[in-house]
Amino acid sequence: MTAGEHHGHRERLLSRFEKAGLASLADYEIVELLLSCVIPRKDTKPLAKALLARFKTVSGVLHASAPELAEVKGIGRRSSLLLALMRELMAYCMKEKYEKRPLAHHRRDVEEYLRFAFGRRGDEYVAALYLDGGHNIIATEIVSEGTVNQCAVYPRQIVEKAVQCKAASIILAHNHPGGAAGPSEADWNITERLFKIGKLMEIPLLDHVIVTRDAAVSLCEMPRWPK
Repeated sequence: MTAGEHHGHRERLLSRFEKAGLASLADYEIVELLLSCVIPRKDTKPLAKALLARFKTVSGVLHASAPELAEVKGIGRRSSLLLALMRELMAYCMKEKYEKRPLAHHRRDVEEYLRFAFGRRGDEYVAALYLDGGHNIIATEIVSEGTVNQCAVYPRQIVEKAVQCKAASIILAHNHPGGAAGPSEADWNITERLFKIGKLMEIPLLDHVIVTRDAAVSLCEMPRWPK
């Protein structure tokens, strides 16, 4: 495809997007159009298709790490940074959304917020969401890197942070990037400890959510949830 043909093709994609939005574009065309912002003089269609072949979905492409993207021939620093920027921009918008309205006590809202706040991280983390009396998010922080088994999670420190930011309640969450969504014995242990301390301090633990790539599990919906 010549330079003129590239320009004409991209103009047609832009025109379709302008008239009907993303619904008018195939997945590879969405990625192709995005890549054209940093690769202006090259046909980005083969690269877009290679990315989708590797990461399956547009979301998968945007949430791929820099090392993963580097495995796809043709993806350089600028392309990798553009995809990271798009991912972080979506996360920022999602955080704004939930910081301006109550976060419902429902695992799907928590799951959506976590996916956009932290992305589909390849590493494992434990996070605490601190809420006010109206279930608005006051603060969110990763309290530990790694699984509950592999890293130290200190319930007292989580509650102390809740006191500092004047939180009315807490939601605990952690991810299983490549594992099953079901809670382990260690997950229940940390849940029970944090629940007891939160109850004593009158800052209740509302839920403990486990997020995987394709699902989320709410421990408070299970019979073992502490009373």
